[in-house]
Amino acid sequence: MRFPILRFGVVPAVDDPTFRANLKDMVKALGYHLGTTVECRVTPTYSALVALMTQGQLDAAWVPPVLAMDFDAQRIAHPRIAMIRQNETVYHSVLYALRDAQIRSVSDLQGAKAAWVSPDSASGYLVPLASMRARGLSLTKAFSDQVFLGTHEAVARAVAHGQAHVGASFAHFEPSDFGTPVWASWIEFGLEVNFRVLLVAGPIPTDVISMHRSLDDQHQQAIIHAFSLLTSDKQTSEAARAIFRCEGFAGCTEEHLRGLRTLLRLLDRRRG
Repeated sequence: MRFPILRFGVVPAVDDPTFRANLKDMVKALGYHLGTTVECRVTPTYSALVALMTQGQLDAAWVPPVLAMDFDAQRIAHPRIAMIRQNETVYHSVLYALRDAQIRSVSDLQGAKAAWVSPDSASGYLVPLASMRARGLSLTKAFSDQVFLGTHEAVARAVAHGQAHVGASFAHFEPSDFGTPVWASWIEFGLEVNFRVLLVAGPIPTDVISMHRSLDDQHQQAIIHAFSLLTSDKQTSEAARAIFRCEGFAGCTEEHLRGLRTLLRLLDRRRG
């Protein structure tokens, strides 16, 4: 099968020389496994990536689960590869505060200032809000002020430095033990701060590679196989892990997003 040029979209968390070097290695390896050229489109925002995918200028893209859900609902692109993180293709969202703060549970949130990642972040905004609403908590009473800071690291630092009372993060736990996360934003970014988990919500599907509706099944399967090979070589494995922050890749379908859809119905979220 002759594979055409693969146009792949990425929105980097940090666009620096290290990211660009890893991206170059990953793209070269992916092209080798596909037997074609991979043209990577690095966009500064998800809005720009959405525009490219909607216009048919991308064949595949790395997207967070909420955006993957929107693409799928609008029949623009479909989720085909899930990222494996901490040996799972799901994770949780946590609402957290400093352990020595007066906020010890969600019932203490009245008048708190909340720091969120972005309006479309599953773990950094949408899922914890949906969980609070499911518990009958009034969001207007819980928070006197809410700010969006753009990244999980910025949120963790804001809470650590007292610029916000609570924040939201992705988190991984040991099976059946939701007391202390084994991995969360503050751990990933090396913050030596003692946080208290106030709320655990989820599970949430991990980020995915969504593929444009114009790709036939044969080409989609070739891309899935090529991504699975990225982690088999030491050099390309390091580059792929650094870019996608994952240990590997697994094939997935729309079922990967089902739990998230159920959670977000609580928010009556409008698409657009």
